[in-house]
Amino acid sequence: MKQLILRVSPDLHRRIAARAAREGKSVNAWVANLLDTTVDADVAEDRQARMVARAAELGMLVAHDVPERTAEERERGRKALEELAPEIVRIIEEDRSTGL
Repeated sequence: MKQLILRVSPDLHRRIAARAAREGKSVNAWVANLLDTTVDADVAEDRQARMVARAAELGMLVAHDVPERTAEERERGRKALEELAPEIVRIIEEDRSTGL
């Protein structure tokens, strides 16, 4: 297990300790959980941003105020989604293999 030494003001330490106590955790456990959650959120946002960018490249993004589509347009959209699905899976697997 690695150690991280962090300098904080006495007031911030007091507030962290109080919050950790309210949650029944040690300061160390509470801060480690906070950091882990924050990093995971960033990774999820990065993954989503990459998928949205790839969908845009493939012409898959549609504005929400588009009028009702014809059956032909819906079918084209369904086919395009089938083509995009493997790319989404590839991005997720790539993230897992790189530890993101």
